[in-house]
Amino acid sequence: MAQELEQKVMVCFEEFSRCLAALRAHTGQAGETYVQVNYYFDTSDGALSAAHSMLRVRRKKNALYLQYKNKRKRMGDLLLCDEFEALLESFPQTVNPHDYFPDAPDVTCTLLGDLVTLRTDFDLPGVIVSLDENIYFGLSDYEIEIEGEEAPIQRVAAFLSPQGESKGGNGKFSRFMNQYRTYHNDGKGDIL
Repeated sequence: MAQELEQKVMVCFEEFSRCLAALRAHTGQAGETYVQVNYYFDTSDGALSAAHSMLRVRRKKNALYLQYKNKRKRMGDLLLCDEFEALLESFPQTVNPHDYFPDAPDVTCTLLGDLVTLRTDFDLPGVIVSLDENIYFGLSDYEIEIEGEEAPIQRVAAFLSPQGESKGGNGKFSRFMNQYRTYHNDGKGDIL
């Protein structure tokens, strides 16, 4: 288990482009750009999302990772959560998170869908800054994530001063689930 501390800010395309240009000018690097796909899983009644937990398979750089996050805690604009990860050999159609992570619930989860991210990472002292264009259910949004140690997160956030809405707890999974409910059943009843 690892703990993840991050700040997330939703921005418009113009602000996203400004922050990307500022990071490139500051570091003298283009950043590492790649496609990342999150495949989200939950129970038929949405038990994980209702408990503010998240289960996903992440395809990143030709590898599959099963990731489970829970115990989210807001600290101002920062979000702290427990994150568990296991490398997978193949893509599952159903997952019981307890089979991989003993502290996770013993429930069967099925695939809900995916969220595709075009991510550009900048590895700075004490933090990784990710600029994400996310695509899901025919929508696109733009997000800046700063992950690492508290003081460097605050320094980078002050440097970038991204003009947008801080998402202290409304990450990709929350946005995905809101659209999933709207797309599939207008937010009523079981999610599957």
